[in-house]
Amino acid sequence: MKISFFAIVAAVAILATPPAWAQECSEEVVLETFDGTIVMHHREALFNCCAYLEIEVLQDSFDVGIFEWEMFEVGPCYCMCCFAAEATIRGLPSGDYTVSVWKVHDNFDGTWTHELVGTWVVPVSGHSTASVETSYEACISTGMAEETTWGVIKALFR
Repeated sequence: MKISFFAIVAAVAILATPPAWAQECSEEVVLETFDGTIVMHHREALFNCCAYLEIEVLQDSFDVGIFEWEMFEVGPCYCMCCFAAEATIRGLPSGDYTVSVWKVHDNFDGTWTHELVGTWVVPVSGHSTASVETSYEACISTGMAEETTWGVIKALFR
């Protein structure tokens, strides 16, 4: 009887455990403008450690939407990490642009959750050749020491 009780307690503890490890991320979006260009830097964006990002830029006149899609080749793991994402939009006519940055998470049931990070109005002047470039870096170091906890060990043996 004691073995069954401890097995139930252990099972409940494991199932109720939040993600095994999560970096402390101080999400920040920095927008730069110059010569017909907007550059978006999304620093320390919190996503699942096993994700890769597909960054999509949609422009409608003076509205720019930047969508960071959390994608998986195999599936999520039990940890969250800080990512660094960038998007450079060139060839914009002069004017004031409303820029919205979104994080898009897979709910694994055929639906997606759109999380608005923020909206800013930025002035653009000058001219440049039209292009869009995006990039990201996964699981960046935030300068915090990792602790080896039971959750980290579970994530390693996922």
